Amino acid sequence: MYSISKFLICFDVKCQLFINSTNKAMVTRTEAEFKEKIEYGIELFYKDVLEKKDIRHFFFGLTPNKLIEDYHLFHNFVMAKPDRYYKDMIMQTAPSAVQIKAPQFDEIFISFQNILRTAGFLKTEIPKLAVNILEVIEETRAQKADADHPKVWKPFEVNNQLVCDFFNSNRADARLEKNGDIYCTRGFLYPFWTRIALENKQIILIAQAFPTSTMTPLEEVQKFCEQVSEKLTHQIFAVRVTPNGPVLFARHAFTYFNGVPVRMLLRAAKQFASNFESAINMDTNQLLIKKLT
Repeated sequence: MYSISKFLICFDVKCQLFINSTNKAMVTRTEAEFKEKIEYGIELFYKDVLEKKDIRHFFFGLTPNKLIEDYHLFHNFVMAKPDRYYKDMIMQTAPSAVQIKAPQFDEIFISFQNILRTAGFLKTEIPKLAVNILEVIEETRAQKADADHPKVWKPFEVNNQLVCDFFNSNRADARLEKNGDIYCTRGFLYPFWTRIALENKQIILIAQAFPTSTMTPLEEVQKFCEQVSEKLTHQIFAVRVTPNGPVLFARHAFTYFNGVPVRMLLRAAKQFASNFESAINMDTNQLLIKKLT
């Protein structure tokens, strides 16, 4: 039997292999080359928006250096989306107080995609890049509006109680477990745990679906996991063997060496829970318990 810690290590390796294979399938670049292109694309985008009278207020009070800095600080809090998300016009993620008119945002999104092409990115890369970078830019715009009360936790502030209180203050029902994990029930589409790894500064989201019977065949749950992984390619799923039967498992980790943008954390947690609910809804053979309380 695998212990949970050994399973998590194996799961991390699986996730890293998945990320590496995805990046390699797209294009081969060094980290420095990618960073340079991202920064160049953001600079071009900033100049392009400021030249257009009807949308230049999108970057009011901001500089390209600030946009680039925040991208490098917080881009790891952007969750991958379902493929269909990248094929349509996207919604604004900034608070309503700083949102612009929908047609203006659509114009900005289309403009940014064109700019990324000019910056040298491939056509296949642009949809995801545009969405991911814009989500961080929206956070930068929101932080500008926060004034003297920025909604970013400093690394030394992060702890289990802080995260638990944060979820509860956002219409969720969260509680601290005996091992220190935060268990979220109501307020999200599927219950999940949040683990704070202080030693390596990670916030880890964990979701599990337990078998309806201890006699549930491992092979059937593994087959179901494969079906889920084929359908929901933006999230990694695995099967963990336990004394009570095979468990469907998902995990996502954020590093917070640069702090935690709390709006992005909440958005990511909601998407993580939504991803797992989508997986469970595919379980037509009732192999797994739908939800825990």
